[in-house]
Amino acid sequence: MIRALFVSFTLLASPAIAQDGHRADDEHEHDEHVAEASGIRAIHAWANATDASTALVYVEIENGSDTTVTLIGAETEIAANAEIVGLENTSGELRYTAIPALPIPAGAGMVFAPNGLAIALSGLSGALVQGDHFDLELEFEDIHLDLEVEIESASATQHSHAGHNH
Repeated sequence: MIRALFVSFTLLASPAIAQDGHRADDEHEHDEHVAEASGIRAIHAWANATDASTALVYVEIENGSDTTVTLIGAETEIAANAEIVGLENTSGELRYTAIPALPIPAGAGMVFAPNGLAIALSGLSGALVQGDHFDLELEFEDIHLDLEVEIESASATQHSHAGHNH
């Protein structure tokens, strides 16, 4: 557990992962790429197409509230298990390590992206097919966000809509 906490604090200190939050135009409040509650926003949720029993979900989370919020888990009907993970280098070997809780400071954002943070799904009930989507719930201590996760190509390295504002 100490190793997982160390990984999460290391990721928080990284400017590529923890960023100053930004507020997008309010006209996109109900966009299917955006989930929002109590000042917490999740945008651009995506996963790679796969026929394996595991997959990684990536998403951008913005904490527009005035307090730190803590992501404690995720859940989806298409997988037996969903957990927060971070990529870790252990003796020269890269592997994903579970992170039991991930604090996101007020006014900051967290980017879940390949080779960094992700939501690891295991025990998938079927293949993830490019162009499809599925529902995922992010669990914070006092807030739950329901997202729609888009399935990109198996070789995608970012969401197909990355770079545009919501």
